[in-house]
Parts: sequence; structure tokens; C-alpha cells
Amino acid sequence: MLSILGAVLAIAATLTAAAAPGCSSCVGGGSGGTWSSGLAFIGASAEATTRIDTASMTSATGSAGDMRPSSMIIARSLYEDQLGDNRYVMAYVGAPGDESYIEGSIHLPLDPEVFNPDGTLKSPEEIAAIFGAAGISEDDPLVIYGDSFVNGYDTFAFWVMKYLGHQDVLLLEGTKGGRQAAGLKFAANPSSRDPVTYNPDPNLDLLALPGELEGLQLVDARTQADYNAGHLEGAINIDYTRVRGSNGLATSQALAQAFSGLDKNQKVAVSSINGGLASIVWYALYSQGYQGSLLMSG
Repeated sequence: MLSILGAVLAIAATLTAAAAPGCSSCVGGGSGGTWSSGLAFIGASAEATTRIDTASMTSATGSAGDMRPSSMIIARSLYEDQLGDNRYVMAYVGAPGDESYIEGSIHLPLDPEVFNPDGTLKSPEEIAAIFGAAGISEDDPLVIYGDSFVNGYDTFAFWVMKYLGHQDVLLLEGTKGGRQAAGLKFAANPSSRDPVTYNPDPNLDLLALPGELEGLQLVDARTQADYNAGHLEGAINIDYTRVRGSNGLATSQALAQAFSGLDKNQKVAVSSINGGLASIVWYALYSQGYQGSLLMSG
């Protein structure tokens, strides 16, 4: 059944979500709204990564006057930071290939370190110890990036950091090509930092569990076809492709349309077979001021 995001960031070039078992609380049979357990889990498949709705093919800034989320940074700003104060700690969270790392960045250890053998997430204190060993403290201004925004690696890592209570964390907009065009240079290997102590202040409201769903709005982040094949009772479908653009999130107008069926004053829990893609919808909700969580079970 739905593990706590299976095994995030499995180190493989192509990651696909495993089929979930049947669900007694699902409507219509099929694979329901739960995530499969095991190690095949977070990143979008090659097909899913390229399947962006035409309506969402806009930059993160969208049309005139549409603002980028305050939790996102553009590549040029990160480049200028490197030339100046060098304030940010950069952390790569993808599946490394040739020269995946922006020079000076570390590899954020998510998989398999942050998971128990059964695929459930470790406690905030255990995760904090792992990140501290990697040289990250709760006070570090952190920039998280993967190979591109649209595959769910970085949004899930952002969720993990917010779950720990990390305040100063940003997502890097765009793709490797755009980042190189902005002046950022890449290397084959990550940098390292001296171990530190990470003191978490966990936000447990970001984690939703079965049996604790009363009063929550349920969102299924899968495609409409998968949703129609079977979903958790009461869940509405918000396909993850509706909330992303070519470099980051879709425009505010597109997000408002995608979330038009939700009450902003009521908490939301997002589920999917693929936790990375669910985290994209969660992040979009977060950027628009919704009280969102990821729905998980052991």
C-alpha cells in the first residue's frame, strides 16, 4: 500500500511508478489513490516528463504581471549570488548523469537514507541527522535543484525540508540548458561540507495519514485516465500537468483554474501513485497559499 513516498530519488535514468494494489476505499476499482511501496517511486517517467499540456507551456513568470512564487529563484539570481556573497547552499536532488552538479553544490541524500526498510519515511530527527552529516543546518539558506522542475524530484525535496521546518529554502527554476545560459557552470562531482548539527522543528501538518482524513479535501494528482480507472472516495482530480509550465509552475491564472474546485479555507491532502508528481501539485498549492499535505500510509 501507500508507502511514504516509496523510495524517493531512486538512482536511475528513468524512473516509473509501480502499479498500486487495489484499495477498498477506492471508487471504480483499478489502481486507487495510493502509492506503491518499494523502491520504484518518485521521478516522472521519460514520457511523463515530456507530456506537458499545451496550456501550461509558459514560463514561470507567465503573462505580464504574473509573479514568480517567492519560494523559487531564477538561475541568473543564483549566478549573481555566486559572484557576490555566495550566500546559498546549493543541493542537487536528481539522478546524477554527466556533469549534473552546479559547481559548489552538494548532493542532498534522500534515497535511500531518509527511508526505513519498508519504504516509510524516517522520523524528522533521523532525517535531520542525515542532513547534518551532509553539512546542512536548519539555518542554512538552501537552494534545491534537480535536472528540471517538471519531474518532481525537487518539489519532493522541498516538501521534506518544509516537513523538517526548514525556513530558508528555494527551488531553482528551469532546466540545465537555461542555467548554463545564465552563467552557471557544472561539474561531474558534488562538493562536500563539514558535518554540522541540524535541529529540526517539524511541521507535522504537512503529512496526512489514512484514518486522519476527516475534514480534508482530497486531491488525486494523476492523469484523468488513471483517476477514472479508480480513485480514493471523495478525491477530486487535478492532473499534475495542469499546474506546471516549461520552466516552473504554470501561470497564476492557470493555477486558479486548476484549483477552482477547492476551498482555500479548508486543508488539502494530495495523493498519487507517484509521489514526485503529487509533490508538484502540493507545491503549486503551497505557492498559492493553500494548507496542503501529502497523503501517505505505511
